[in-house]
Amino acid sequence: MLENLRDKIKEILLTEVKDIIISVRNENMIVIEEKGNGDSATIADVKIGNLFSKILPELLPNSIVINEEDFSQEVFKKMKTTKYIWVVDPIDGTKAFRTPGNNEYCVGIGLLDNLNPVLSLVYLPEYEFNGEKGLLFEAIDTEDGAKLNGRKILVTEKNRLSELLCINHIHRDTELDETEERISSCCVRREKIRAYEGHSTLANYALVVADDLNRIFTRRNANLWDVEQSAYIVEKAGGIVFYNDGTDIFPLDINRLNVKVDENGNNFLIIDFNIACAKAVKTKILSLIQ
Repeated sequence: MLENLRDKIKEILLTEVKDIIISVRNENMIVIEEKGNGDSATIADVKIGNLFSKILPELLPNSIVINEEDFSQEVFKKMKTTKYIWVVDPIDGTKAFRTPGNNEYCVGIGLLDNLNPVLSLVYLPEYEFNGEKGLLFEAIDTEDGAKLNGRKILVTEKNRLSELLCINHIHRDTELDETEERISSCCVRREKIRAYEGHSTLANYALVVADDLNRIFTRRNANLWDVEQSAYIVEKAGGIVFYNDGTDIFPLDINRLNVKVDENGNNFLIIDFNIACAKAVKTKILSLIQ
């Protein structure tokens, strides 16, 4: 079942979704909603969100869809009693999507089975990495692990602990908090991703894997749909994503998810501060922050 679902969603991403993205980016960049703090929703967010909200329950009956563009308190209540939950971010990194030449945006689709991830696809249509343009990360609950553009992602021998402690620390928020400062202390390079300068959290999580797990990515105050899909890919590639108390984020703990509503009535599903990295680095990070 999972392989069939994956293949059908891949086909949709590479055809209908790609067509929507090309059309909107090149000809029809209509902004539907300005959400404040530099965030927004374009007509592409709405079209892709509507597409998956319709198709995914048809592909898997009795499932529900958590979609950034129409998440609500009622959907959160259903999460607590529903076996199959789709997690969808139609466009993650909307400011990048709206900025000509900035290709760091993506589409993320994940499936939870009793709050355990079993399928994930993260699609970066225009991102270039190691000579390839367009990246499709995937993982399902089999022994295949994670794949990038159809090829298995392998954690190589170069990922010894001594080398991993020289990796790049990437974080999203404008200023490092105390925990992030401590994590950065074990890294040679520190790359700041300032809030709302145009980036995708999902893309950066996925690129932890593409970089052979030779980087740490931290994220606080993130929505579930900004994290879950790529976090599963990181773990299926042999890495780990955990909270700053050391607890693995999977299976998801409903008590660590918080619904927040902003002044404009937008609903957010916030997941606790989390860290993505190679497993060999976890002990070192925890020794720094606990």
